[in-house]
Amino acid sequence: MAWYTWLCRLGLGLAGLTLLFVLTLRARAWQDAPEMTLTEQIARDVQLIHAAEAEKLPELDMGRLWAQLGAHDEEAAEFTKSEEAYNRALAILENLPGAALEYAATLDNLGSLYLSEGNFDAAEKCRERAYRIREQSGDGLAIARGKWMLAEVDMGRKRFKDAQRKASEAYAAMIALKDPRITDRISILTLLAYASCRNNQCTLGLESAREARALALRELPPDDIHLGKALMALGYAQWKAGTASQPDGPEGAMREGIRILRPRATPGHPYVLEALTMYANYLRDAHRVTEANQVVEEERALRSRVANVCSNCTVSVYGLRMR
Repeated sequence: MAWYTWLCRLGLGLAGLTLLFVLTLRARAWQDAPEMTLTEQIARDVQLIHAAEAEKLPELDMGRLWAQLGAHDEEAAEFTKSEEAYNRALAILENLPGAALEYAATLDNLGSLYLSEGNFDAAEKCRERAYRIREQSGDGLAIARGKWMLAEVDMGRKRFKDAQRKASEAYAAMIALKDPRITDRISILTLLAYASCRNNQCTLGLESAREARALALRELPPDDIHLGKALMALGYAQWKAGTASQPDGPEGAMREGIRILRPRATPGHPYVLEALTMYANYLRDAHRVTEANQVVEEERALRSRVANVCSNCTVSVYGLRMR
């Protein structure tokens, strides 16, 4: 059943699973649905939190539920609500025994939110603190993921050489440690493609992008959002490597990437906006100005639909404090 798979993905303990089994049976609106819209996922998260609070679920499980809500709000471009949910999760997880890595992961997610808003200072503070926690754990895969998170900040700050180095180190560690998370490996390869090209090493960028696409095609369902992002990275690398005139050139990859991303990301979400901006820039570079302007108009229309831009977000104290 879909609800059981979801609960397992949360990583809840046996007691939490037992209790949430009862809570889920009460929430029949989602019990038998094979898939849910993002709005339905958020409604489910809120209902589970209310029910879990009433049943006094253990604090660790409560922290996980708030973090899950934060991730879904962020995906829905409800950035103010996402920040609030992440802060609730961090407040719960901060001093719990055995929860250091989950605390770090939530800090990294909060950093992702700030990156989406272009608040690089706040994102870097969150992720640097998370990385210190990961280092203290001695967990090799956790440390590798922390390097990947820092590489994303370096990309935002245009420190492309640093981004390429950290992403390369993170990917090498994940391969050596046989990381089972395929989507993480695809994401790092995608990041490597952009970082390498921006560091004037587009041959390496092309290799990373092609590997990301091949891994996504082999391991993920058709039209998975990670495939869409890998295709955009491939199109970018092909464009910057000067392969636009070849049959397997950048336009096909970019158009297919946008086709996948459009229905799988909230209108106005950075995934879609960045993809459209990239494609418009490619069209301008190819002197196809009329088509580029049409893409820009679509981007503007989607940007205007962002429901809740986090322009008034305050930088979380959890990203500023030292641990």
